[in-house]
Amino acid sequence: MGEVNVPRRTGSRRTKLTAAGAGALLLGGLAFGPVAFGAAAPPKYPAADIHKPSPMPDRVILTPTTTPSTSQKVTWRAVADAESAQAEILEAPRALGQVAPAAGAVVNVKASASTPVNTTLGYASTYHTVEFTGLKPNTRYTYRVGDGTNWAEWSDFTTAAAGLQPFSFIYYGDAQNYIDSAVPRVFRQAFADRPRAKVIVNAGDLIDSANSEEQWGQWYKAAGFIDSQVNNISIPGNHEYSGGLSTFWRPQFPYPDNGPGNPELKQTAYTVDYQGVRFIGLDSNVQGTPALMAAQTTWLEGLLKDNPNRWTVVTFHHPVYSTTGTRNNPVVRAQWGPLFEKYGVDLVLQGHDHSYGRGNVATARKSVTVNNGVAYVVSVSGGKMYELNNGENWTGNGAEVVSRSENTQLYQLIDVEADRLTFEARYANGEHHDGFVIRKNRAGERTVNEVRTPENTVGEQVTVDRTTVGTRGELKISAYGYDPGERVSVFLKEADDRDRGHGHDRDHLVGVRTADELGRLTYTFRLPSRVKRGDTYVVYLDSANQKITSPVITVTR
Repeated sequence: MGEVNVPRRTGSRRTKLTAAGAGALLLGGLAFGPVAFGAAAPPKYPAADIHKPSPMPDRVILTPTTTPSTSQKVTWRAVADAESAQAEILEAPRALGQVAPAAGAVVNVKASASTPVNTTLGYASTYHTVEFTGLKPNTRYTYRVGDGTNWAEWSDFTTAAAGLQPFSFIYYGDAQNYIDSAVPRVFRQAFADRPRAKVIVNAGDLIDSANSEEQWGQWYKAAGFIDSQVNNISIPGNHEYSGGLSTFWRPQFPYPDNGPGNPELKQTAYTVDYQGVRFIGLDSNVQGTPALMAAQTTWLEGLLKDNPNRWTVVTFHHPVYSTTGTRNNPVVRAQWGPLFEKYGVDLVLQGHDHSYGRGNVATARKSVTVNNGVAYVVSVSGGKMYELNNGENWTGNGAEVVSRSENTQLYQLIDVEADRLTFEARYANGEHHDGFVIRKNRAGERTVNEVRTPENTVGEQVTVDRTTVGTRGELKISAYGYDPGERVSVFLKEADDRDRGHGHDRDHLVGVRTADELGRLTYTFRLPSRVKRGDTYVVYLDSANQKITSPVITVTR
C-alpha cells in the first residue's frame, strides 16, 4: 500500500482536538475502553438472567417422526402448564396479520408431552412437544406454539415428499466450545448456503457440559430461527453424558423410539427414512458396554439388509478412523465398519476429533480420483481444535485419508438426487475445503469421485490388463472419473510421445467410447496392424474432462 499524504493544516484547533478525541475513543474501545472513562468494567450479565424461561416460547426445534411426509414433531421451551401448551397449524397462507385465515383453516393441537428439567441455573426449564399428524406430503405449512395467549411467531416447514425427491441437508461435527461466539457464524453461513435444506445432522457434542442450562441456551441461540424450520437429527457425544445421558436430551429431542429396544438407547439410537435417504443414528458412547453394542450391531444390520431407500447415511460420535492424537475406537471399527462396507453405506458422519478427515478403505481405490467404498467423514464446527495425527489410525487399519484439515471450523452441505449425492465441506468463511460426488446406478453400484482439478485430470490413470502384448493381440483398458455419457477418444501413442497431445501421424485412433452412468470406461481392442514388434506404446484417453494415459506397453512377437 502507498503512503497516505496528510495535509499540514486541516482546520481549527478545536477541530483537531475533536478528531484526536475520537481517535482516542476508538483506541480505547478496542483495548482500554473502561479505563479511558475512569470507570470500572461493566459487570457480566448473569447467565441465569440471559437464559431464564418465560411464558414466551423459545428453543423451538423440529424433530422428525417415522412418517416425515405426513407428520412432524415440534418441541419448545416455555413457562406453561401441560394443559395450556399447544400449537396451531395451517397450510402456508400468502399472508397473515391483518389477513385472517379462512374459517376452519387453522388446526389447534395440544402438546403431547410437557417435561420439566432441573437446571444448573436454579430453575426448571419445561420442554413441550406437539406432533402434527394427517399432513400432506411435500406441502408447506405454517405453525406457531404457545399457551393460547403467549405465542411464538409463525414459522414454516415443508413435509417430506412421499418418495425419493432431490433435497439438501447439512452436517456438523462438534460445536461444543465457544458456542456463544464462534459457532453462530458457522450455523448461519451454512443456512445461507442452503436455505432450503430439509435436515440438519449433528454428530454429537453439541455442548461441553451435559446438563448446563447456559450451554444449551447458547446452542439454541446459535442457530436461532433455523431450528424452527429445518428438521434436526442429532446423536449424543461423550459430552452429552455425565453420570448418564443429559437430562435435557429426551425432553428436547423426542426422536422416534424405534431403536434396538434397550431403555438406555431410547432416542439415542434411532432411524428415519427421509425422501429416499435412510438416516441411522447410533450411540457410540456405550462401546464399553458389550450388551448395548451388540444390540446396536444386530439392529444396524437389520436396517442395512432390508433397506428400500436409495441412499444410506449413518451418524455417530466416535470415528471409525480417528484423525487426531492417539485416539482409537477398535470396538466401533470392528463391529460396525464391516457392516458399512458389506451393505454399501454411502456416508458415515462422525465427530469427536475436532479436526477434519475424509477417506475410505484402501481396497476401494480405483484410480487417482475415484473409489467405490464408504465415505467416512470427521468434522468440527466449534472453536476447540486438536492436532492431526498424520493419518496413522487410517493407514494402520487398512484405510486412506484423502482430505484433512486442522484449526478450521467447517460445515458440510449434502445435495441428494436420484443418481448422485454431492458432498462439500466449507470453512466458516464460506470457502471450499473438500468435495466429492457419489454416483449410483440401479444395480446399487457406485463410484466416489473427487472434485476435478487441473492436476488430477491428467497423468497415468488408465489401467491395462497387460503390459506386454503381441502384434495382433488384444488389450483391455479401464478408466474412471468421467461424467456419465462422456465421449472418450482412445489412442495408442508411441511411449516417447506420451506427454504430447494427440494428432501426430504416429498416433493410432483405436475407437471412440462412451462412459457409463457411473463415469467408468471399459474397452477391449485389437492392436492396429501398423504397430511394430519391440516398440513401446501408451494408451491415451482424450475427452472434455480428462487427458490420461496408461503404463508403458511393449509389443512382442
